[in-house]
Amino acid sequence: MYSIEQRVFLVLEYHRLKESPTATRRSFQARFNVPKGSDAKTIRSLFAKFQRTGSVTDDLVGNVGRQQTAVTPENVATVSGIIQQNPMSSVRRIASETGLKRSSTQKILRKSLHMFPFKIQTHQAIPVRAVQQRVDFANQMLTMIDSEGFDVGCI
Repeated sequence: MYSIEQRVFLVLEYHRLKESPTATRRSFQARFNVPKGSDAKTIRSLFAKFQRTGSVTDDLVGNVGRQQTAVTPENVATVSGIIQQNPMSSVRRIASETGLKRSSTQKILRKSLHMFPFKIQTHQAIPVRAVQQRVDFANQMLTMIDSEGFDVGCI
């Protein structure tokens, strides 16, 4: 909510102004050019926290956001073992075998194992005869365009 500089300012001003939240708020508004400053409860709790801990930093620095419980080294090793046994396993099958959610299994496959879904595409070599037919067709079209005045715009 507030930067460290703003928190320190609030604590110091509150102390300097003999614990007056109204004067502290007005000073904060003037210093940081904001239309509305902190309310009295916020200023008092920040000052109490400073007196209690000696710090104005946020308590939740290490606890912010959701915890990743499914992406553990054990689960990554389990999923990796299943993939090594059967590389063609689907994400749903891996999830049911490991007891993890499908989304957690996808996260493990993508972020930890660097595996991404793809469609297998098969390629076939073009026979020599087909290559010769293509070359003949191209030459025939070129002669038609040059000799007969074939309009390329009609294609």
